[in-house]
Amino acid sequence: MKPDRTISLILGLGLVGIGAISLAGNLFLQLEAWRLWPVLVVLLGLGLTAPGLWGLKRPGFGSFFIPGIPLLATGLILMASSLLNRPGVWAAAWPLEVLALALGFCLAAIFMRVPALAIPAIIIGTNGLLLAFCNLTGLWQAWALLWPAEPLSVGLGLLVLAFFNKSHGTRVAAVVLFFVAGGGFLVMSFFSMFNGTILRFAAPFMLILTGILVAGLSFFKQGAAPLPSQPETVTE
Repeated sequence: MKPDRTISLILGLGLVGIGAISLAGNLFLQLEAWRLWPVLVVLLGLGLTAPGLWGLKRPGFGSFFIPGIPLLATGLILMASSLLNRPGVWAAAWPLEVLALALGFCLAAIFMRVPALAIPAIIIGTNGLLLAFCNLTGLWQAWALLWPAEPLSVGLGLLVLAFFNKSHGTRVAAVVLFFVAGGGFLVMSFFSMFNGTILRFAAPFMLILTGILVAGLSFFKQGAAPLPSQPETVTE
């Protein structure tokens, strides 16, 4: 199916969907169909995400995942807030926006076949997980103990890039960042002993995880090194 036909199909189904939902709202929600206004945001997110599926044939289209997935997440959060009539839903679910952006970069990396996009995907995803943890528990002081997760996430992104590009230099950079993160978690593990909350387990757990990653590097296979060029022999 050609891209222009795909766009027409998406727009047509979107109009049908809006009409059907509006009709259902008028019938079953006692004329409160206005609560379904976030459907417009959801459909806009789907409209931006759908072209990304063409990335397997046309890699440039994979970039649509980056704005499309977060917009789709926004629409779903707004939909839940509107239907439940609880504005507080946004206060609890906003870190999903950060995770959705990470997912957008991840899908773009896959469909565009650009491994370098894994770096922002992992960095943003790690921060999204930390934000979700802090937002749900209220333990915003976790950043004081878990800051080494930042160099760890960068190292993970570089390790993924090294796996696909077979770059020894990139792998060395990832190893350096792993050791920086490990040293940071080692120090933070000492300070976490004086924390009376669940955070006293967080830094030691991350230290163990970093150790597993460093140990796993021994199984990391690099591409074969290029053979040194042989000097040409001059024949007289």
